[in-house]
Amino acid sequence: MALLTQNSELKPHRIWNWTIPAWHTRLEDGSIFKTCPQAGICAKLCYARNGTYLFRNVKAAHDRNLRMVLDNPDLWETQMKQELQLPKFNRIIGPRQLPYPVEYDDLGEWMRGWVVSGLPAIRIHDAGDFFADWYLERWMNIADANPHLLFYAYTKEVSLFRRYEGRLPPNFRYLFSTGGLEDHLIGDDRHAEVFPTREALDEAGYMSQDANDLLAIMLPTSRIGITANNISHFKKKMAGRTFGDMTKEKRKGRQA
Repeated sequence: MALLTQNSELKPHRIWNWTIPAWHTRLEDGSIFKTCPQAGICAKLCYARNGTYLFRNVKAAHDRNLRMVLDNPDLWETQMKQELQLPKFNRIIGPRQLPYPVEYDDLGEWMRGWVVSGLPAIRIHDAGDFFADWYLERWMNIADANPHLLFYAYTKEVSLFRRYEGRLPPNFRYLFSTGGLEDHLIGDDRHAEVFPTREALDEAGYMSQDANDLLAIMLPTSRIGITANNISHFKKKMAGRTFGDMTKEKRKGRQA
């Protein structure tokens, strides 16, 4: 059973993906487990709780992944490391074509070497988040064991990652994403903001990652823009606002 998968958007860029349920799920004992502890307004606007993600077989696969992590983290980590030894994750095929507008000189030493190799990237969480310190540490172990591969993630766990600053392997990259309970802690960090339109994204001075998800961690800026999915009821809820705008409004409402 393969742990890592690809979807149509990630496959052309040689990105593999690990997924657990979005926001929360019900475990076999009937309890509710939060996979995104710091989810805020994003929970009601999450693409991973819409469309194909609601298919019974897809949800079952995501639940299976989470159960594996929770029930036997040692076995899960071992199996993930073993899977990453397969030829498809270790085949050097030559330099990647850099996604526009990334320049070779803008990349750090490790990233330049990875680009030249043409090796795959592993996106941690198409859905879900780092729900505990020990879980993040497991991923750090996996990245340490595969220093030739790029691991990256979007996360709303700002406080959690603050505790690990300076300790992450050089091949483990992340950015914060707005819409969570800790947006106010992001500051000047690399982060992704969700905009209602591409025009709004450009006007705000953000750079879009729409063409290639790797732009999120390769663009020479800390202000990464994502255009909202074309889902009518989501757009209606956004009402022309960004995820960050909506979070600030809700926070002010609580403080009033």
